[in-house]
Amino acid sequence: AACERLKREHPDCWVNTHLAETTGECEDMRALYPDSADYVAVYEKYGLVGPKFSGGHGVWLSDDEFRRLSASGGAITFCPCSNLFLGSGLFRLGRATDPARRVRLSFGTDVGGGNRFSMLHVLDDAYKIGMINNGMLDDPAEAERNKLSAYRGFWSITLGGAEGLYIDDLVGNFAPGKEADFVVLDCNGGPPALAWRQSLIAEDGKPPTLEQAADLLFGLMTVGDDRAIEQTWAMGRQVYLRRGFN
Repeated sequence: AACERLKREHPDCWVNTHLAETTGECEDMRALYPDSADYVAVYEKYGLVGPKFSGGHGVWLSDDEFRRLSASGGAITFCPCSNLFLGSGLFRLGRATDPARRVRLSFGTDVGGGNRFSMLHVLDDAYKIGMINNGMLDDPAEAERNKLSAYRGFWSITLGGAEGLYIDDLVGNFAPGKEADFVVLDCNGGPPALAWRQSLIAEDGKPPTLEQAADLLFGLMTVGDDRAIEQTWAMGRQVYLRRGFN
């Protein structure tokens, strides 16, 4: 009731909460709110679901919950590192991106429950979760959406994340007029094996093709780490420069 009143008095306030992270959490929800049909219904009852609602995890959401979140404009924050580390379950990326019920989706680290801070590690674990899910699906369309390509992965942690927070008019890509918040990545940044792998894809001195660029990004998102960060810029100002980089 207090959250309901706060949201009513301050409609621009964000609601960020857990949402169907584990089966145990879902069982506790049913015990505490026996009159609610499902997890999302608890927040709907108090008027909290809408364009400024973000539910962390969403591992055990039903098709109908995805549909209602999509219709409301609510978002889900997918935290693959945490889900794997805690054994929470496997998020159905292909279900969340179904065109019939696509939800706004951002990727996160959940630093309280995960063991990774890097968004490159998040992409790596997200890719693995999608591929594991494919071994348990009979729906070929959902299985295809579970496959996290390099382009879709990097979109998800840039413009996709901004879309989930309703700030895609400010950040997320290099469209004219947006805030210059970005990171410069070294596609060879990571363990020594990564540079060797990348050297097999594109010839030195020649710009990569779109297919080669996707392969380079895929290597970065599955093998890269903090050593890939060359520069960080915020509001058009460089705030980090890797030592030795010119």
